Amino acid sequence: MAAISTPETYFAQVVPEQFAAALAGAPSNVIDQPELSAIYEISGAGGGTYALRIADGKIEALPSDQLPNPDIRVLMSYDDWRSFAESDATDMLVDYMSRRKVAVVQGLKGTVQLELERSDGSIWQSTTIFGGQEQPALTLRMTNEDYRAMLSGELNGQMAFMTGKLKFEGSLPLLMQIGALSS
Repeated sequence: MAAISTPETYFAQVVPEQFAAALAGAPSNVIDQPELSAIYEISGAGGGTYALRIADGKIEALPSDQLPNPDIRVLMSYDDWRSFAESDATDMLVDYMSRRKVAVVQGLKGTVQLELERSDGSIWQSTTIFGGQEQPALTLRMTNEDYRAMLSGELNGQMAFMTGKLKFEGSLPLLMQIGALSS
């Protein structure tokens, strides 16, 4: 994996490496999905705006002005981006493609604010706007460990909610739609 020194390196080199690894030997139903695109807005010193598009089994980094209507717009601080990039987590675009969730993502409309509590008590945050629509809005709160378990399938989203590991404010219908991303 390429050294992650800047967001530009991450989006131009690291994410394409993740994509290649995720799709190596993948069946055609993983590769033959609709186009999926995202703009990432990293705020603060060292940040910037980055765009990725997956189409025809390929991923490409684009100037953000060439992607006027992305499926996903992700907003986060430079420090939260750095924390994510240095973890072993896969970029969301690659994850959605490899788990065949493109149609689910493209059907989502609204904003999801994610607040994950780290083991040191600090909060990691990101905001994802689906379909270019800010409403309805939803805030999800849970620990980083529980979130990872939910994404990997070790923790069912409904069980996380029923046991208090997942708390939310805002749109219940959007929460139910978002649940399809973790199944």
